Amino acid sequence: MAQVPITRPPRLLPAVDIGTRESALCTIANVGTALATLREVRKNVRGDHKRRLDDVAVILRVIALEAQATFAITDEEALAFIRECRRDRPASGAR
Repeated sequence: MAQVPITRPPRLLPAVDIGTRESALCTIANVGTALATLREVRKNVRGDHKRRLDDVAVILRVIALEAQATFAITDEEALAFIRECRRDRPASGAR
């Protein structure tokens, strides 16, 4: 029997204006989270489903790279933003 993926409670995040550098950083951070989730899901599927998940991962990476290029965001800046988001996130189960 396949292992059930770990689910997390939704986070309430502040609104971010679209088309801004901050929204691009949020997009990059969200893509990172989605890719991590896809890697976990990929462990529990076979065959054609893995290929489809790989296709989704490629699309997500393109989205992140486009956001990064549009606002000239460096890798270091993106990683610092992601670390800050993770630090500000409450522990699992906390609200």
